[in-house]
Amino acid sequence: MKEQNITEGFDESDVAAANESLNSASFKGRFIRTECNVSDPDWKVPGGQPIKEHVRNQLNLLRHDVETTAVNQLLHSGVFQKFDANTMLTIAHNRFFKPVVPTARDLFHVSGPDRNNTTDWRRYYRYAWKDKGPNGIINSTDAQIIREGKLMCNSYAYSGQSSYSLVGEGILFRPEFGNAMISIRPYVQWLTSASFTGTENTPASATANLGIYVESWQSGGGNHFVDRDLWIPVWSQNTQSFKTNTIAGGAATVSDGLSTEILTITQRKYAIFVYAYLETNAAPQQQKNELRFVTLDIEATIPFVVIEEKLV
Repeated sequence: MKEQNITEGFDESDVAAANESLNSASFKGRFIRTECNVSDPDWKVPGGQPIKEHVRNQLNLLRHDVETTAVNQLLHSGVFQKFDANTMLTIAHNRFFKPVVPTARDLFHVSGPDRNNTTDWRRYYRYAWKDKGPNGIINSTDAQIIREGKLMCNSYAYSGQSSYSLVGEGILFRPEFGNAMISIRPYVQWLTSASFTGTENTPASATANLGIYVESWQSGGGNHFVDRDLWIPVWSQNTQSFKTNTIAGGAATVSDGLSTEILTITQRKYAIFVYAYLETNAAPQQQKNELRFVTLDIEATIPFVVIEEKLV
């Protein structure tokens, strides 16, 4: 049972902030990578102690302080402090707790295309996201992305080239009943078409990915943070053969790995992006007049995205 936190809505400045962050150089560089997972870094405190061990010791000290405080009455208004074991413990309460029990429906959100252009951030996709490399083509307009949930783009490359293309829809979110672990579950239908041609059969590759990217920032602006960066390949080909109009299609959702969970807090605003991302590259020329060409198109539709809260 949580105390309800009525939050202000989002406005155009939030949309601008999210778009500006997506256009940063560091963000573009992140999607060039081919690896998805790396081992956790071995962080240490300045004294050389592993950070996990340091945090565990601090929590043990705090637990000891809390247990020995022995508060046997409710504090309706007041504050006291206790200093022990290098820990300052402060307990305060200045007003009565007014619990609100949200219904299951209050914690279950379904966003979809804004067909009537209402700009209601609580129910619909709020803005479009597009980016491309030197040989990328964006085929979706902003209106098609926001009002139809349609993602269409192309990427191509000649010998010695690499390129990418990316298009996605953005959802704005903020927890209203307290801090919550949220589950993000999009449903995406997709269709790809690829061709590998040229005068020589040197290696060429093409990959189509679907992903979820989440950023957050302080309510008053600033302090941007990447909360999640997840993507899955839905189609990939690396070949020396000549192929034309290689078509594939399907749907991606939770069972395919297209879902994620993040912790959200009421003091921050969140931008959730569901996107399609293409990569193409062709090996460099080995002899004069050798030419290799690869092209990849995707047409994807996102009929809905489910966001479910679990209060913590």
